[in-house]
Amino acid sequence: MAKKTQDYRHPAEYYTDPENSIGYLARVVFRSFSRLLERRTLTHDVSAGQWRFLRQLWREDGITQRELSERVGMREPTTVVALKGLEKAGLITRKKTADDRRKTFIHLTPHAKKLELILAPMNAEIHEIATKGMTDEEVEVLQELMRRVIENLGDETRKLAVLSDIKA
Repeated sequence: MAKKTQDYRHPAEYYTDPENSIGYLARVVFRSFSRLLERRTLTHDVSAGQWRFLRQLWREDGITQRELSERVGMREPTTVVALKGLEKAGLITRKKTADDRRKTFIHLTPHAKKLELILAPMNAEIHEIATKGMTDEEVEVLQELMRRVIENLGDETRKLAVLSDIKA
């Protein structure tokens, strides 16, 4: 007996063409965006990886290592390695409080704070390049659709975490 097929928007074969895969397209966009941005930020000795952490800390300085890890979307062990590099580069300091020695708070150095005014326009420039030929409304629609995809995937990811907890 033939296996019942799942109802998808398109047949499964449709997605074997990378040009039809949202994941593939998002990856190409991410890599291209990161590559162009890093070309600019490296002129100030800031890598694409460091940029991700700095951008979050410019929004809220003094958050915990765990909060920063969540906001950047990285696992804590990866964050620890990245923070060592940021500290060595003189961009952050890490501090524990007497209240809770388990929590490490991440603070920008004065040098890193000044870099925001230099690096943020570089990010804006890459956004302009990426959205060339699009109207403001089209850019807003693109952002909204991407946020919806992220939310949908996040919902599924959270379900997986719960399932893995049950099996453990």
